[in-house]
Amino acid sequence: MEVEVGLFDNMVLQVNDKKITDSEFSGRCFTHGRVLLTVKDNNGRIVKGFRNVCAGDAEKGFFNGKIKGLKAGGPYSIEICIQKKDGKISEKKIVKNILAGYVWVAAGQSNMQGCGLLKDAAKPHPMVRAFYMNDKWDIAKDPIHNLWECVDDVHVDLGVVREKRVKPIIGTGPAVAFAQKMYHLTGIPQGIIACAHGGTSMSQWDPSLKKLGGKSLYGATLRRIKKNGGKIAGIIWYQGESDSTQDACVLYTERMKKLVSSFRKDLKKPDLPFVAVQIGRFINTGFRREYWNSIQNQQYKLLKKIKNFSLVPSVHLSLDDTIHISGRDQNRLGKDLAYAMSVLIGFNRQGKPPIELDEKNIKMEVNPLNNYVDIILKFKNVAKSFFVPDGIRPSGFVIGDPEPGPFIYDIKISKDTVILRTNLSLSGIEGKSLYHGYGLDPYCNIKDVDGRVIFVFGPVRLGKYRALTGMLTEWDIMFPFEIPQGIDAKLNGLDISHSHGINWNRMKFQTRFCDLHEKLAEYKGKDFVIWFSRSMKLAEPMKLAACIGYDGPVKMWIDEKEIFHDPEGTNPAWEDKAIVKFNAEPGEHRIVIALGSNKAMAWGIYFRIERLDVSRKLVKSGAIFPMPEFI
Repeated sequence: MEVEVGLFDNMVLQVNDKKITDSEFSGRCFTHGRVLLTVKDNNGRIVKGFRNVCAGDAEKGFFNGKIKGLKAGGPYSIEICIQKKDGKISEKKIVKNILAGYVWVAAGQSNMQGCGLLKDAAKPHPMVRAFYMNDKWDIAKDPIHNLWECVDDVHVDLGVVREKRVKPIIGTGPAVAFAQKMYHLTGIPQGIIACAHGGTSMSQWDPSLKKLGGKSLYGATLRRIKKNGGKIAGIIWYQGESDSTQDACVLYTERMKKLVSSFRKDLKKPDLPFVAVQIGRFINTGFRREYWNSIQNQQYKLLKKIKNFSLVPSVHLSLDDTIHISGRDQNRLGKDLAYAMSVLIGFNRQGKPPIELDEKNIKMEVNPLNNYVDIILKFKNVAKSFFVPDGIRPSGFVIGDPEPGPFIYDIKISKDTVILRTNLSLSGIEGKSLYHGYGLDPYCNIKDVDGRVIFVFGPVRLGKYRALTGMLTEWDIMFPFEIPQGIDAKLNGLDISHSHGINWNRMKFQTRFCDLHEKLAEYKGKDFVIWFSRSMKLAEPMKLAACIGYDGPVKMWIDEKEIFHDPEGTNPAWEDKAIVKFNAEPGEHRIVIALGSNKAMAWGIYFRIERLDVSRKLVKSGAIFPMPEFI
C-alpha cells in the first residue's frame, strides 16, 4: 500500500480547536476491507484508544480514512493496515515520527522565500517541521524553500532550474523562526508548508489560475495543502514589492482581498487567520517611491478591510542586500509574526493587536511659545508606552505639501501619544498630509515596550479634506516696478495693463513662502510693485478658489480680469489669508498678482489653488481627479 495524501514520515498533522486531530488520509492498495490504525508514542507504547481503530475503508484499489482524536504532541508512529472480511491483515505500512499540532502556509515572494544569510539562520528544533518543495517533511531548517528540488512546474516556468542550487550562502526567511516561536508560545508542535517564490506578483498569485494546478502559484499552494490533508491553522504572507509599479499598485487592495477570500473559500475555513508583513525598505535611487509607499499604505489599511487579518511592520529591520531582510532580522520578523498570529487566534490574551493611528482624534494645538501648531497623534493598541532609548531623537514622521517639507522640528512621545512640533500655522496645516516612513529608505525608531514599531502609513490628510494644489513656489517675477503716476501705494487704480510689456524672470523659491525680503533690503522705505505671474492648465471646467497669503497691499487677476484687491494688506503673511472664488473653463489661464512693497516691509506671498466642485467624501477616499496644473 502507498499513502498519497495526509500521512507521511516526519509530518505534522493539523489539530482542531480542541487540540486533537481530525485528519484525512488516502492512498492506493491491492485488497478490500477495513482500514485499521494503531498509534504508538515515542517509547513504543500504544496510545490509549488507538489499537487497531477502524479509520476507513479500502476498495477498488484505493483506501481512505481519518485520524480522529489524537492529542497534539508526539512524536508518534502510526501503523496502517487493511483487514479483509475474513479478519486477516493483508497490507501494512508504518508511518514514522509524526507530530500533531499546527500547520501553517508560508507564501509570497523573496522575503518569505528567504534571502537572508544562512549563517544567521535559526537552529533547528525537532518539534518544528517543514514540508519542503520536494514534497517531503523533515525538521525545519533554512532554506525550507528548496526550489531546486521543486515538484510543481510553476517554479520551473518562473525560472528555477531543477537540481541547480544558486547562492548557497543565502536562504534564511521568517517562517522557521515563526514556527519555533509559535511552539514556544503554545507548547504545541508546528509545521510549515513552504509555498513562496521570489519576484512574484499578485497577478501571478491570482486564484483564478488554480485550474492550472501545479502550473500556477495558487494552484500549487492548494495542491500542497490538500496533499497534507487539506487543513491548516493559518497563512503567513510577505509580498508586495513586485506590485509597486504604476499599473499594479492601484489593483493591490482588491487583489489581496480576493486572495484571502479565495483561500478561505477553497479551504472551507471562512475565518482562516492571515498575517501579512508590510514591505520594508528598498535602497534604489531609480525607483518611484510613490508606488512603494502606496503598497505599504494599502497593506496598512487592510487591517480594517479584511476580517481576522493582521499585519507586521518591517521598515525597521536591517538588510543583507538592497531589498532583502537580513538573516538576523528574519528571525526577529518571524517572532513578530508569531506574536501577531498568537494575538489574532487568541493564544496571547495579554498581547496587543497591531498599532494603529486614531485618525479621528488627531488634534492641532497652538504652541504658546511660538504660535506654531503642535500635531497630537493618538495611537491604539500600544503596549504600555512608546519608547526611544535615551539620547536618541524620535524619527519617522514627515509632513507633505504634497512633497515632504521642513515642517517638523521636534517629536515628543508619551505613552500612546506622539506630538509633532511644527513651524506651521493653523491655516498652514490645511491641505497638507502626514506620513510615517515616507520614501524608500526611511528611519523609523519609535516602538512600544514590546518592540513593535509604528507602521508605514500616509498620506493622512491634516485639517479639513480639501482638494488643494501644493503651494506654488515658482513664478515669473518683476521688481521693483515703479508705481505709475496716479496710482497710490495701496494699488488703487492699478490695472492689468500696467503689467503689459514687462520683462519677466523665472524664480524658484526654496520654501512654500515666496520670500523676497533679502532681495528687497536695498529698497528699504520705498514703495513700489512686485509682479508675480504664472499660467495654469485645466482639463475640464472647474470651480476654483485662489488661496493667497500676503504682507502688503495686493491685487489679483485671472485672464486679465481683476478678481481681488486688498488695499490694507500688511504684515504678517499667512497661508490662505484670502480665499477668492472663480470659475474657469478647460484650457490655459494666466494668473497675475501685484504686491505693494509696503515700504519694502512686504516680503512675499503664499499661493495655491483649491478645487471647490469635488466632494469632501471624494477627497477623503484618495480618488484621483483632475486638478489645475501649473505650467
